[in-house]
Formats: sequence, structure tokens, C-alpha cells
Amino acid sequence: MNTYASQVATIQAYASRGVLIDTNLLLMYLVGLYDRDYVPEFKRTQQYTAGDFDIVDKFVRPFRLLVTTPHVLSELSNLSKGLKDQRAVAYFVTLVEVLKRATEVHIEKDRLLADQRLPRFGFTDLSLLEAARELKCLVLTDDFAACGMLQTEKCAAINFNHLRQMAWSG
Repeated sequence: MNTYASQVATIQAYASRGVLIDTNLLLMYLVGLYDRDYVPEFKRTQQYTAGDFDIVDKFVRPFRLLVTTPHVLSELSNLSKGLKDQRAVAYFVTLVEVLKRATEVHIEKDRLLADQRLPRFGFTDLSLLEAARELKCLVLTDDFAACGMLQTEKCAAINFNHLRQMAWSG
């Protein structure tokens, strides 16, 4: 059961180890840092609200370390291309400031290629798994399948939808 107390305990347990934010949530978080009100307007983050940004922003504050992988960064770059003109310039200033402080975990391609789950989960989700194993960090995702895989593999993972639900229920 995903209770508020269990989520807080998980955050406290992993605050010193770091948090790895899955691509869509990281994009939403970075767009929100650039302009909170633009989150529901940007094509690639329309499924989120400014309030969702607030949840993620509050969630990541206790973590000493932001973790990422080249796979997440590649997807993030591709999804960020939808920003145009001056918005893109200002957004990328924010992105660079945040990601300069992040720790990047490189996962050898052969580890990912050898995983029988590659066709189902893809490179990025498997890189989340391997990075979480390597650094013993917490993963934040809104992908139910990826979250389930991570938890099955005994990696700490929180589904953003549970955080959202707790925020709505008070």
C-alpha cells in the first residue's frame, strides 16, 4: 500500500543516495522550473498541470543528488525540441543549470542488449533499472510498467501517480 508515511520514509531513506527522474517527469520538471504556468501549455507536457510540477518540485528537494542516464538525456533532448524561439533558449538555460549538477550513470550497451526484457521495456527503462542498482538510488516515474519492473527487481521506485493521488486526497 502506498501510504503517505511509507512515501515519506522512502524519501528519507534515499535522500542521500539520490533520485533518478524518468524522462517525461524530468521534462515536466524542467519546463516547470523554466515557467511553471507553461507546463500544461507545452505540447510534450500537456498531460501535467502546474500543480503536478509543484508535487515533483517538493518531492525532489530533500535529495542531495539528481541522477540521470544518457538514455534519459537523449529522450529529454528529443522531447525538448518542441520548444521554439526565445522559450527554447530560456528553457535550455534552465536545463543546463540543473543537469550540470546531475550525476550521469553510463550503462554499457551490452548489459542492456543482454536483458531479455529489452523488447518490452526499451533502453531507457532498462537504464533506469541498471542505474538504480548501481547507485542504489530512488527512481521517480509515471510509467506503471517500469515502476513494477523496478520494484520486482528490488529497486526503490515511486510512481508519480501515487504522489498525485495523495496530494489530491490531502
